[in-house]
Amino acid sequence: MIVREVWTEAAAYRAAVAELAPRVRLGGGPVAVRVVDGHGAWWRRLDGAAGYVVDEPDPVSPEVHDLLEEVDAPVVVMRRRVRPDIVVDVRAEPLAPRHIVVDAWGGRTDATTLLRDAVGWARVLASGPLSFVARIETAAATTIALRGPDGVGASVTRTVGGGVGGALAATALGVRRVEVRVDSASPVCDVTFDDEDGRRTRPVRRESPERLALRRILDAVHAGAAPTDLADLAADDGVIHTSG
Repeated sequence: MIVREVWTEAAAYRAAVAELAPRVRLGGGPVAVRVVDGHGAWWRRLDGAAGYVVDEPDPVSPEVHDLLEEVDAPVVVMRRRVRPDIVVDVRAEPLAPRHIVVDAWGGRTDATTLLRDAVGWARVLASGPLSFVARIETAAATTIALRGPDGVGASVTRTVGGGVGGALAATALGVRRVEVRVDSASPVCDVTFDDEDGRRTRPVRRESPERLALRRILDAVHAGAAPTDLADLAADDGVIHTSG
């Protein structure tokens, strides 16, 4: 078994390394996996490793995403409000929405990132790329109207208040209603389905986001395949950039 080294100073990721031993151990160098803090110019730190986990990246421009296409190693993006295992749960049953509504609320310091993640859930529920239609601003809220595949409409609203962190509720309305609830203050995400057969709730995911991210990057490095994380991030950042 190949033991992969993980280069990180973050306590939560160091704990995840301990949980995943003996598959991984702490260390550094060109064959290590590096955990990159997503604040500031995070894209400049994607150098000198076999793979990267970008933790909670700040939104960036399309020009930066163009540069990211040149990264020659797999990249996993950890967005705790858009966890990939929760996306899998949402897609466990067919989605055929007629309209999508996403409501998000949180503090000012994280407002843009929260809006970007809310757009991410609209993209997931629409099962495809979104185009910008309109944006409305008030003193405390932003609403973006979007259009998805097959003309599906989506409205994303972010309300800014006190405190830190953020929460959101994303709902796909159609023959089957799908609802996702995510709160930064809780490690538990709720996914429920409602249709003529009744109400069903997906089992709760208990794995820490750090352990999940490390597992995914280890699998990507082993397989030599790049996850779609950067492309998904670029799509969501692009909507925010276009909507101004």
